[in-house]
Amino acid sequence: MWQSDEAADVVRLAHAWMRAISAVTFVPGPRRRALDLIESFTVRLADALAEDPFDAEAGYRVGEELVDARMAAPAVLGETLAVLTPGLLARTDAPSRVGALLGRLATGFTGTLRERGADATDCLRRALEATRRREEAGIQRRLRNTLLYDPLTGLPNRSKLLDGLAAVIGNALPGERVGLCLLELDRFAAVVDTMGHERGDDLLRLVAQRLRAVAHRHHYFLHHPGEDRFAAVITGTGGPNDLIKAADLLLRALPNPYVVDGHAMPISGRAGIAETTAADTTPESLLRSATIALGWATHDDAGPVAVFDPDRGATDIRRHRLTAAMPGALDDGQFLLHYQPLVDLLDRRTAGVEALARWRLPATGLVPPGEFIHLAERTGLINALGMRLLEAACARGAEWHPAGVFVSVNLSPVQLSDPGLVAMVAAALDRTGLLPSRLQLEVTGSAPLTGHHDTLRGLADLGVRLAVDDFGAGSASVADLAGLPFSAVKLAPRFLRDLDDPTLLAGVIRLCHDLGITVTAVGVETDEQAAVLRRLACDLGQGFRFARPVPASDITRMLG
Repeated sequence: MWQSDEAADVVRLAHAWMRAISAVTFVPGPRRRALDLIESFTVRLADALAEDPFDAEAGYRVGEELVDARMAAPAVLGETLAVLTPGLLARTDAPSRVGALLGRLATGFTGTLRERGADATDCLRRALEATRRREEAGIQRRLRNTLLYDPLTGLPNRSKLLDGLAAVIGNALPGERVGLCLLELDRFAAVVDTMGHERGDDLLRLVAQRLRAVAHRHHYFLHHPGEDRFAAVITGTGGPNDLIKAADLLLRALPNPYVVDGHAMPISGRAGIAETTAADTTPESLLRSATIALGWATHDDAGPVAVFDPDRGATDIRRHRLTAAMPGALDDGQFLLHYQPLVDLLDRRTAGVEALARWRLPATGLVPPGEFIHLAERTGLINALGMRLLEAACARGAEWHPAGVFVSVNLSPVQLSDPGLVAMVAAALDRTGLLPSRLQLEVTGSAPLTGHHDTLRGLADLGVRLAVDDFGAGSASVADLAGLPFSAVKLAPRFLRDLDDPTLLAGVIRLCHDLGITVTAVGVETDEQAAVLRRLACDLGQGFRFARPVPASDITRMLG
């Protein structure tokens, strides 16, 4: 079913075709009937372009019927191709289909002329052949232009950019360097939303004109790879600073403000640049590097220009790959838990274990939690991942019930904001049979607790323990400890860095005990640290001094 705007485009194309035919030949019969026929031809051609599998024979039949309708003058074919080529190219991302379809139309037209004996003279055949060659050459020329040049700005497009980079890199002398500056307009979408697409196109044409002038003066090769992005290829560079200067020149050339109908809109831009020895790169690699740098310029606060850094780029690429792999990894069970004991500092028994998330990639092994937890938060998978790991930890805790240990599980700030968290924790306890008193939920002290009071009280009402993790390193305060139902504090490792004067540490432990809150020291690595903590009456210790995080089976053997 045609959309209304698509149907209108087809009707406009048919009317243009009808006008072109009428200008070069007599159209027999009522004009309305002829126009209806041309409209039906146009619809059939447009439908053929969109159909899969594609069949160019629809063009042959239209050419045949055009002759049968007595619109058979030689010039009709030329005008038909001249009108339909741009009109159909605008409707498809597959220009090769347009060439094939119109080529068959020309064959059907000329073949039918011969078969019907419309004009069998050598003169006409030569004229038709000349017209065909001329029009086919025109089609090919227009197709090449469409494939390599942006019709709005007239600048070379992305395909031409890659071709140009390949030529520059291929012809570079030994040691010669090349750079790419990729520029993107800020708030272009706001211009379109406020002023309309026509004004947005006007802005792009104006930007292209301004940038073209700069590029001409400085011998840059300017391209318009798409939408609100422009690219400048710069040869013979001496290092990234040359690209930074070029980016500054291009950004300064932007029309700021852009005045439309008396309204001034601020126009600015960002630029990502990549510069290297020509022999050490490829067109695709250089464009990818500049694109990554443009992303940094857009999201960082360091300024409007960012230079590609290979180390940071590799980190970004790995992050993107992990993000893409995460949903499948969750379904495949690649996320698992290791457990680290929490040891009573007085009698050295294991009082509890902290469940620590791990991601085991089949090809590369374990991914550190510090690398994937924030990705899960950004992608919205943290709630599903967190609840799956919580239930797994609760199930293990139920198995270890005879040993009298509790299981401590981390909650991310995103999970804490979920209004269904209390109900989901209650359901996990119910399904696994773990006593609420044997579950401790850790809330990071580095994130504000404002707005989560009801959720925290709801969790406490279930009977689970609540702990502030990394206390002393973030925004959690003594007021939070006094005003919220926390039963435990896990001290930030920085408290153990200087135990020569443990006055502050002693005060924090004493204050927590006065509030009825147990204290766990995190990051205990030496006997000396454990001895000081024991002397200060710290309740629990966690760290490599006691045990590293291990699989659940090791904890089972440890608890005996």
